[in-house]
Amino acid sequence: MPWSDRRLLKLLFLQELRSLLGFSSLWITLVMLSLLVGYSFIQAQDLFSQASRTALAYPELGSGLNPVEAVFVPTLGAYYLVETLLLPFVVIRLAGQDRQTGGLKLLLQLPLPPVMLNVAKLAALSVAGMLLALPALAAILIWHYLGGSVYGPELATLLLGHVLYTLAIFCIALFAATVSATPASAAIICLAVTLGSWVLDFAVSSGDWPAWLSRFSLTSLLRQFETGLLSSVNVILFLSISALFFYAAAIFLPTGRRLSDRLPGIFGGMLVFGLIVWVAVQYPAYGDTTENRRHSFNPADERALKALPAPLEISVHMNRDDSRLYDFESSVLSKLRRLVPQLRIRYVESASQGLFGSPENDRYGLIEYDYQGRHDQSYSTSPREVLPLIHALAGQKLLPDPVPAYTGHPLVVEGSVSAWVFYVLLPFLFLYGAWLFRHPKLFLDVSGDLNHED
Repeated sequence: MPWSDRRLLKLLFLQELRSLLGFSSLWITLVMLSLLVGYSFIQAQDLFSQASRTALAYPELGSGLNPVEAVFVPTLGAYYLVETLLLPFVVIRLAGQDRQTGGLKLLLQLPLPPVMLNVAKLAALSVAGMLLALPALAAILIWHYLGGSVYGPELATLLLGHVLYTLAIFCIALFAATVSATPASAAIICLAVTLGSWVLDFAVSSGDWPAWLSRFSLTSLLRQFETGLLSSVNVILFLSISALFFYAAAIFLPTGRRLSDRLPGIFGGMLVFGLIVWVAVQYPAYGDTTENRRHSFNPADERALKALPAPLEISVHMNRDDSRLYDFESSVLSKLRRLVPQLRIRYVESASQGLFGSPENDRYGLIEYDYQGRHDQSYSTSPREVLPLIHALAGQKLLPDPVPAYTGHPLVVEGSVSAWVFYVLLPFLFLYGAWLFRHPKLFLDVSGDLNHED
């Protein structure tokens, strides 16, 4: 990029940042975020402290006390609400003000491609993202100050999920503001996409096709990061969705072009998106970042399962809404899908039954295993019984690797410090920032900088 173009891009970034920091909606969103995060954090502390008192009396219960899962996942749940319901309006105002004021026509005359104009807006929004991270950083520091233990890889996975979700919201709102004539219609489009993710989550149990489609739900993708399972598929899906909407926004940014002129670019972008997603799904990679290794078997079991040379077939005689099937999916099947090279799972549903009735099929609840002509079956959904059964079918004999038991991190804390930080200090800083950046003398004089550089 020539030096003059870099200078123009820098000046555009400063102008977008100046506009963004002058929005009251940004600072109101930050104040609301601080209050919501504070409330969630204090409630999570209280619940964790209550459970810790019991665990200190009965140490065997301490294994269920994971600070990331019990404290930070519900705390950052406030971010999900703000990112979904409030943040799009900040992005829409920043992206739509040029169209509303007529400045877009002047910007399009600059010697910069439309995609670079959106890059300047996205760079300015990244500064807003840093401001959004302050309440989460405060929660982490307070928990550390109170003596709480945090497992870094698991917390980093959770934070990465919210960063990617925020990036997707930025790009979706940017696209909505670009294709809409008014901010109201842009908000409807953006909320239709984000809230539509909630609808997709309800489709998981409706059949194979809705269940497959639900994998592209933003809510479902974020939930995987909350569990501590780092998946290359989810990371690539988040980045691909963001890139697709960002690219579409750049195509629709120039005014006066017919829809037929834009369609080849849209179809090309969707083709590349589909190809990237297909490759990601075909060659997945996973990492269990949890401290208690709840997404993993014993390392010896995992090595043996990865070495199975023939297909392993599992037939499950349960209905989709059976709670035992849910337990079996989370504790066994989800892990086998990531480990066994050739795994075939067949669900055999029976007729529905009443609350106290018995199923018409007397094999209901049975799970059958077939490997290289050998057959076995069991009603158990526990990996302690299922894994030895699979190893016996495969003729494998192994000794489990010694793995230290997870004892948890019980902690009894008080929330008075948290209340002062989230309810007083952070809101005051954000309100002061709103006053500070709305003062005209504190803004950068972009035209002056331009004349000085010339």
